[in-house]
Amino acid sequence: MPAIRTDACAETPLNTSARTPAAGRRAPHPCIQGDAAIITDFNRQVIEEFRANQGRVGGPFAGARLLLLTTTGARTGLPRTTPLGYLNDERGRVVVIASAGGAPDHPAWYRNLRADPRVTVENGPFTYTATATVLQGVERDRVFARAVEADAGWGEYQERAGRTLPVVALEPVAGGPPDLPAGDALVVVHDAFRRELELVRAEVADAGGGTLGAQLRLNCMALCQGLHHHHTMEDRGVFPAVAAARPDLAPVVERLAAEHARVAELLDALRERVSGGDPDTRAVLADVDRLIADLLAHLDYEETTLVPLLNAGIDGGAEAAEPAEPEAGASAEPGTSAGPGAGSPGGDGAARRPVGPLVERVRATDAERAAVRELFTGGTLFGAALPDAARTEPLLPGTGGVPGDWVDADGTGLSSGVLVYVHGGGFEFESPQIERVMAHRLSRAAGRPALRVGYRLAPAHPFPAAVDDVVAVHRSLVAQGVPPGRIVLAGESAGATLLLSALLVLKEAGEALPGGAVAVSPLTDFAAEGGSRTENEGRDLVAGSMMGHIGPNYLGGAPADAAPQSPLYGDLAGLPPLLLVAGEDELLLDDARRFAEAAAEQGTRVALDLYEGMPHVPHFAVLAEEPRLTTAETFLDRLAAWARGLAG
Repeated sequence: MPAIRTDACAETPLNTSARTPAAGRRAPHPCIQGDAAIITDFNRQVIEEFRANQGRVGGPFAGARLLLLTTTGARTGLPRTTPLGYLNDERGRVVVIASAGGAPDHPAWYRNLRADPRVTVENGPFTYTATATVLQGVERDRVFARAVEADAGWGEYQERAGRTLPVVALEPVAGGPPDLPAGDALVVVHDAFRRELELVRAEVADAGGGTLGAQLRLNCMALCQGLHHHHTMEDRGVFPAVAAARPDLAPVVERLAAEHARVAELLDALRERVSGGDPDTRAVLADVDRLIADLLAHLDYEETTLVPLLNAGIDGGAEAAEPAEPEAGASAEPGTSAGPGAGSPGGDGAARRPVGPLVERVRATDAERAAVRELFTGGTLFGAALPDAARTEPLLPGTGGVPGDWVDADGTGLSSGVLVYVHGGGFEFESPQIERVMAHRLSRAAGRPALRVGYRLAPAHPFPAAVDDVVAVHRSLVAQGVPPGRIVLAGESAGATLLLSALLVLKEAGEALPGGAVAVSPLTDFAAEGGSRTENEGRDLVAGSMMGHIGPNYLGGAPADAAPQSPLYGDLAGLPPLLLVAGEDELLLDDARRFAEAAAEQGTRVALDLYEGMPHVPHFAVLAEEPRLTTAETFLDRLAAWARGLAG
């Protein structure tokens, strides 16, 4: 299938074959001069056809990944709509490239968004407001290289233009599906998935033999994650509602649930093939065809049986019909492309929260698991260094009297908020050098500067000293004008325990809570025995004997079965959205599971990511330089998607 790209006022719909990029080029449309004020008849026809057919167009754009971008004219102040080709991004965003068909000047739409980055995106089923961010440095080069790998024409454009082509990420802010009855909205979502299946299938088939390119891998993974999230929301929302309202439809619900299980098996198989080694495109195509056959039959049956009921108002239908976060590309169901959907607004509103955490099992090949363990034990991570471009100057005068290190990966400043990083180390140790590198990785993924907290260490300073330090930092940020809803607490191991304890302290004091918290491998119950702490002995890289002295040294005589020191025993209602992460082979697996289940049962929105075959702090592989292991990239991608879904 031809690779189609347009940008700027239907700027030369250049129709190039992915296999023979030089063949089949069209001459530039005579009306296209890079001026957004010139609206050509061709451009208008594309826009009208796109809107009339929910994103599907014919002619030279048939089968293309196309969106409509509306910017505000830098000179006129008027809205200007442009059809653009787009790429999926590893962080769940939609990316467009300002090629201007290889012209020497930047296209008008790019100049417009530089003046006003607030834009409107239409992907067919969904329309939403987004913030346009021009990617810089290594990030820009990585995305562009992936685009060139997928279609060499992008590189030809850049060479012809004699300029570095800007790469722009479109990050959703607000919007979503059309205002329709729940059943009709479900059909819109299904149609978006049908469209994405068509695109992915055609892209895989067009790739021919050989291995799967990076961009196409990403498209396959995004489709899998989007479908997984959509079905999870149906399993937790619409199916129980239908079963409760219509007991006579029990056989229908049972069949739909069984079909979900079958589709989940196919998604797992596709994900495993795409994520491991160098998958052969023919094998991937066979997996995609099996998925399409089963999924299309399932969607048709579900619509036949459920749409009339949902349109009639059975409670719970919106769980399936309301996507979590509008997005033009990755999964065709907004907000599900690369992240835990529980962290995204809209997909599970406060009145319909699921009764348990949204659990995502992140699979890994044997080779990946071995590589992670080798990385952890080989010592190379301890030589990690901050990139030269990282900004480390203080962004605020004070940090509550607690030592801290600022790391701003992308130079976003405080407008996006702050990620407060609480390091691990058994409550007794710190490694400022590598912790600053971790803060840098988290800053980049979360899209905001990070502040590493140098809290007091046990046993010289037992509980509650370290918890008090984390609380003091949060209070200081709020007092200096950082909106609490834009603060994210993040940490691993002991740091994850401390941030959960700090949330309970802030909640008990009636103070404003942060917008969300990320806890990787937390210890949530100092009184716990058995379970994963014995079952995973020998599988984890942490020895069980360490647990015997960590608790007493940190607690300093405080009871082990009480909050906030053991967060599991606290009142967990009313906490901000949580992303919990654990390795399935770690001693503290049950600590994460039990806390996630308890918090969800008390109404807190919780996503729980479990990394198959991974030890304590599975995310630590992010400290390595690029190219990183799949485990590391997956963690960063999911953190980025979760952070984008936070309110505030």
